[in-house]
Amino acid sequence: MKTPYAPHALETKWQSRWDDARLFEAPDSDPKPKFYMLEMFPYPSGRLHMGHVRNYSIGDVVARIKKKQGYNVMHPFGWDAFGLPAENAAIERGVHPAEWTYQNIREMRGQLKRLGLGYDWTREIATCHPEYYRWEQLIFIRALEKGLVYRRKALVNWSEKMQTVLANEQVIDGLDYRYGLPVVQKSSPSGSSKPPITPKSSSAPSTTSKGTGPSASSSNSAPASARATAHWSTFSSPRPWMARASCRSSPRAPTPCTASPS
Repeated sequence: MKTPYAPHALETKWQSRWDDARLFEAPDSDPKPKFYMLEMFPYPSGRLHMGHVRNYSIGDVVARIKKKQGYNVMHPFGWDAFGLPAENAAIERGVHPAEWTYQNIREMRGQLKRLGLGYDWTREIATCHPEYYRWEQLIFIRALEKGLVYRRKALVNWSEKMQTVLANEQVIDGLDYRYGLPVVQKSSPSGSSKPPITPKSSSAPSTTSKGTGPSASSSNSAPASARATAHWSTFSSPRPWMARASCRSSPRAPTPCTASPS
Protein backbone atom coordinates (compact mmCIF):
# COMPACT_ATOMS: atom_id res chain seq x y z
CA MET A 1 0.00 0.00 0.00
CA LYS A 2 1.36 3.39 -0.96
CA THR A 3 2.17 5.91 1.74
CA PRO A 4 -0.52 8.63 1.69
CA TYR A 5 0.58 12.14 0.81
CA ALA A 6 0.47 14.26 3.97
CA PRO A 7 1.19 17.82 2.78
CA HIS A 8 1.13 19.45 6.22
CA ALA A 9 3.84 17.20 7.62
CA LEU A 10 5.94 16.91 4.47
CA GLU A 11 5.93 20.56 3.45
CA THR A 12 6.58 21.77 6.97
CA LYS A 13 9.55 19.42 7.23
CA TRP A 14 11.24 20.66 4.05
CA GLN A 15 10.44 24.31 4.61
CA SER A 16 12.10 24.02 8.01
CA ARG A 17 15.20 22.55 6.35
CA TRP A 18 15.26 25.37 3.80
CA ASP A 19 15.19 27.89 6.64
CA ASP A 20 17.95 26.10 8.56
CA ALA A 21 20.12 26.05 5.42
CA ARG A 22 19.30 29.73 4.67
CA LEU A 23 18.65 28.46 1.16
CA PHE A 24 17.07 31.59 -0.28
CA GLU A 25 19.35 34.24 1.19
CA ALA A 26 21.49 36.18 -1.29
CA PRO A 27 24.82 37.17 0.30
CA ASP A 28 26.40 40.32 -1.14
CA SER A 29 29.76 38.52 -1.25
CA ASP A 30 28.56 35.56 -3.34
CA PRO A 31 30.78 35.42 -6.47
CA LYS A 32 28.09 33.85 -8.68
CA PRO A 33 26.43 36.06 -11.33
CA LYS A 34 23.63 38.09 -9.79
CA PHE A 35 19.93 37.95 -10.68
CA TYR A 36 17.35 40.28 -9.12
CA MET A 37 13.74 39.11 -8.96
CA LEU A 38 11.03 41.39 -7.56
CA GLU A 39 7.26 41.14 -7.71
CA MET A 40 4.77 43.85 -6.89
CA PHE A 41 4.52 44.58 -3.17
CA PRO A 42 1.06 43.71 -1.80
CA TYR A 43 -1.02 45.97 0.37
CA PRO A 44 -1.25 44.21 3.77
CA SER A 45 -5.01 43.83 3.82
CA GLY A 46 -4.98 40.96 6.30
CA ARG A 47 -5.28 37.75 4.25
CA LEU A 48 -3.89 36.39 1.01
CA HIS A 49 -6.31 35.67 -1.84
CA MET A 50 -5.85 33.56 -4.96
CA GLY A 51 -4.63 36.56 -6.95
CA HIS A 52 -1.70 36.84 -4.54
CA VAL A 53 -1.00 33.11 -4.85
CA ARG A 54 -0.98 33.28 -8.66
CA ASN A 55 1.25 36.35 -8.84
CA TYR A 56 3.85 35.22 -6.32
CA SER A 57 3.92 31.61 -7.54
CA ILE A 58 4.94 32.87 -11.00
CA GLY A 59 7.76 34.95 -9.51
CA ASP A 60 8.86 32.01 -7.38
CA VAL A 61 9.14 29.77 -10.45
CA VAL A 62 11.36 32.30 -12.21
CA ALA A 63 13.57 32.77 -9.12
CA ARG A 64 14.01 29.02 -8.65
CA ILE A 65 14.87 28.47 -12.30
CA LYS A 66 17.56 31.15 -12.19
CA LYS A 67 18.90 29.66 -8.95
CA LYS A 68 19.14 26.25 -10.65
CA GLN A 69 20.98 27.94 -13.52
CA GLY A 70 23.71 29.03 -11.11
CA TYR A 71 22.74 32.61 -10.27
CA ASN A 72 22.94 34.30 -6.90
CA VAL A 73 19.24 35.22 -6.86
CA MET A 74 18.12 38.19 -4.79
CA HIS A 75 14.40 37.62 -4.27
CA PRO A 76 13.23 40.02 -1.55
CA PHE A 77 9.74 40.82 -0.33
CA GLY A 78 8.04 43.94 0.91
CA TRP A 79 4.75 45.57 1.81
CA ASP A 80 2.99 48.53 0.20
CA ALA A 81 1.90 49.59 3.66
CA PHE A 82 1.77 53.38 3.68
CA GLY A 83 -1.23 55.52 2.88
CA LEU A 84 -4.96 55.85 2.60
CA PRO A 85 -6.11 52.17 2.70
CA ALA A 86 -4.45 51.57 6.06
CA GLU A 87 -5.85 54.82 7.48
CA ASN A 88 -9.39 54.07 6.32
CA ALA A 89 -9.28 50.50 7.62
CA ALA A 90 -7.97 51.71 10.98
CA ILE A 91 -10.70 54.37 11.26
CA GLU A 92 -13.40 51.80 10.52
CA ARG A 93 -12.03 49.43 13.19
CA GLY A 94 -11.13 52.04 15.78
CA VAL A 95 -7.45 51.00 15.99
CA HIS A 96 -4.13 52.70 15.30
CA PRO A 97 -3.03 52.35 11.63
CA ALA A 98 0.34 50.92 12.72
CA GLU A 99 -1.31 48.23 14.84
CA TRP A 100 -3.63 47.24 11.98
CA THR A 101 -0.83 47.24 9.40
CA TYR A 102 1.73 45.22 11.36
CA GLN A 103 -0.87 42.69 12.47
CA ASN A 104 -1.78 42.08 8.82
CA ILE A 105 1.87 41.85 7.79
CA ARG A 106 2.47 39.15 10.39
CA GLU A 107 -0.55 37.19 9.19
CA MET A 108 0.28 37.45 5.48
CA ARG A 109 3.97 36.73 6.01
CA GLY A 110 3.01 33.50 7.74
CA GLN A 111 0.75 32.54 4.83
CA LEU A 112 3.49 33.25 2.27
CA LYS A 113 5.95 31.12 4.21
CA ARG A 114 3.38 28.35 4.46
CA LEU A 115 3.13 28.36 0.65
CA GLY A 116 6.86 27.62 0.52
CA LEU A 117 7.78 30.62 -1.63
CA GLY A 118 11.52 31.21 -1.79
CA TYR A 119 12.04 34.74 -0.47
CA ASP A 120 15.09 36.21 1.21
CA TRP A 121 13.25 37.40 4.32
CA THR A 122 16.38 39.06 5.68
CA ARG A 123 15.74 41.77 3.06
CA GLU A 124 12.08 42.34 3.93
CA ILE A 125 10.89 45.96 3.87
CA ALA A 126 7.68 47.85 4.52
CA THR A 127 7.09 51.25 2.96
CA CYS A 128 5.73 52.60 6.28
CA HIS A 129 9.14 52.27 7.95
CA PRO A 130 10.92 55.64 8.34
CA GLU A 131 14.14 53.78 7.43
CA TYR A 132 12.57 53.21 4.00
CA TYR A 133 10.58 56.33 3.13
CA ARG A 134 13.34 58.69 4.27
CA TRP A 135 15.06 57.86 0.96
CA GLU A 136 11.93 58.61 -1.08
CA GLN A 137 11.71 61.96 0.68
CA LEU A 138 15.37 62.62 -0.04
CA ILE A 139 14.96 61.81 -3.75
CA PHE A 140 11.96 64.14 -3.96
CA ILE A 141 13.86 66.96 -2.22
CA ARG A 142 16.79 66.55 -4.63
CA ALA A 143 14.41 66.61 -7.61
CA LEU A 144 12.76 69.74 -6.23
CA GLU A 145 16.14 71.44 -5.77
CA LYS A 146 17.03 70.63 -9.40
CA GLY A 147 13.74 72.00 -10.71
CA LEU A 148 12.48 68.58 -11.84
CA VAL A 149 9.25 68.82 -9.82
CA TYR A 150 7.01 71.77 -9.14
CA ARG A 151 3.60 72.66 -7.71
CA ARG A 152 0.64 73.72 -9.82
CA LYS A 153 -3.14 73.77 -9.63
CA ALA A 154 -4.88 70.71 -11.07
CA LEU A 155 -8.30 69.10 -11.05
CA VAL A 156 -8.48 66.17 -8.64
CA ASN A 157 -11.10 63.62 -7.61
CA TRP A 158 -12.26 64.65 -4.13
CA SER A 159 -14.13 62.39 -1.71
CA GLU A 160 -16.01 64.41 0.88
CA LYS A 161 -16.65 61.27 2.94
CA MET A 162 -12.98 60.26 3.13
CA GLN A 163 -11.66 63.84 3.00
CA THR A 164 -8.99 62.89 0.49
CA VAL A 165 -8.05 62.76 -3.18
CA LEU A 166 -8.76 59.56 -5.10
CA ALA A 167 -6.97 58.08 -8.10
CA ASN A 168 -8.99 57.69 -11.30
CA GLU A 169 -9.03 53.92 -10.70
CA GLN A 170 -10.80 54.50 -7.37
CA VAL A 171 -13.71 56.33 -9.03
CA ILE A 172 -16.34 54.14 -10.69
CA ASP A 173 -19.12 55.87 -12.63
CA GLY A 174 -18.59 59.02 -10.59
CA LEU A 175 -18.73 57.19 -7.24
CA ASP A 176 -15.95 56.33 -4.82
CA TYR A 177 -14.79 52.70 -4.67
CA ARG A 178 -15.38 52.26 -0.93
CA TYR A 179 -18.69 53.86 0.01
CA GLY A 180 -20.32 54.36 -3.39
CA LEU A 181 -20.77 58.07 -2.73
CA PRO A 182 -20.43 60.86 -5.33
CA VAL A 183 -16.94 62.17 -6.09
CA VAL A 184 -16.46 65.77 -7.15
CA GLN A 185 -13.66 67.38 -9.11
CA LYS A 186 -12.00 70.34 -7.47
CA SER A 187 -8.91 72.43 -8.09
CA SER A 188 -6.09 71.66 -5.70
CA PRO A 189 -2.31 72.21 -5.48
CA SER A 190 -0.62 69.22 -7.06
CA GLY A 191 2.92 68.03 -7.65
CA SER A 192 4.09 67.65 -11.23
CA SER A 193 7.33 66.56 -12.81
CA LYS A 194 9.20 67.51 -15.93
CA PRO A 195 11.92 65.58 -17.78
CA PRO A 196 15.53 66.54 -17.06
CA ILE A 197 17.41 68.52 -19.67
CA THR A 198 20.34 66.58 -21.08
CA PRO A 199 23.48 68.77 -20.85
CA LYS A 200 25.37 69.45 -24.07
CA SER A 201 28.66 68.67 -22.38
CA SER A 202 29.31 65.23 -20.91
CA SER A 203 31.35 66.71 -18.07
CA ALA A 204 29.70 68.06 -14.97
CA PRO A 205 31.26 69.97 -12.10
CA SER A 206 31.56 68.12 -8.82
CA THR A 207 29.21 69.40 -6.15
CA THR A 208 28.71 68.75 -2.48
CA SER A 209 25.46 67.10 -1.53
CA LYS A 210 23.27 69.13 0.82
CA GLY A 211 21.61 67.76 3.92
CA THR A 212 21.44 64.16 5.01
CA GLY A 213 21.58 61.31 2.53
CA PRO A 214 23.21 58.05 1.62
CA SER A 215 26.52 59.79 1.02
CA ALA A 216 27.87 63.10 2.29
CA SER A 217 29.86 63.70 -0.90
CA SER A 218 28.61 63.72 -4.48
CA SER A 219 30.16 61.62 -7.23
CA ASN A 220 28.73 63.62 -10.14
CA SER A 221 32.15 63.93 -11.75
CA ALA A 222 32.66 60.16 -11.86
CA PRO A 223 31.62 58.04 -14.86
CA ALA A 224 28.01 56.90 -14.83
CA SER A 225 28.96 53.27 -14.26
CA ALA A 226 31.13 54.20 -11.28
CA ARG A 227 28.35 56.35 -9.80
CA ALA A 228 25.84 53.53 -10.15
CA THR A 229 28.20 51.07 -8.49
CA ALA A 230 28.99 53.45 -5.64
CA HIS A 231 25.34 54.27 -5.01
CA TRP A 232 24.30 50.59 -5.08
CA SER A 233 27.01 49.76 -2.56
CA THR A 234 25.85 52.57 -0.30
CA PHE A 235 22.22 51.48 -0.41
CA SER A 236 22.77 47.73 -0.12
CA SER A 237 25.34 47.50 2.63
CA PRO A 238 24.20 48.27 5.20
CA ARG A 239 20.48 48.29 4.31
CA PRO A 240 19.03 50.81 6.79
CA TRP A 241 15.43 50.44 5.63
CA MET A 242 15.28 46.67 6.13
CA ALA A 243 12.56 45.35 8.44
CA ARG A 244 14.18 44.51 11.74
CA ALA A 245 13.54 41.30 13.65
CA SER A 246 11.76 43.36 16.31
CA CYS A 247 9.21 44.43 13.70
CA ARG A 248 8.27 40.81 13.21
CA SER A 249 8.09 39.85 16.88
CA SER A 250 6.61 42.88 18.61
CA PRO A 251 2.81 42.82 18.97
CA ARG A 252 2.67 46.55 18.30
CA ALA A 253 5.77 46.87 16.12
CA PRO A 254 5.76 50.66 15.44
CA THR A 255 7.94 51.57 18.42
CA PRO A 256 10.94 49.29 17.72
CA CYS A 257 10.70 50.00 13.99
CA THR A 258 10.69 53.79 14.25
CA ALA A 259 13.88 55.72 13.61
CA SER A 260 14.35 59.32 12.56
CA PRO A 261 16.65 60.12 9.61
CA SER A 262 20.02 61.12 10.95
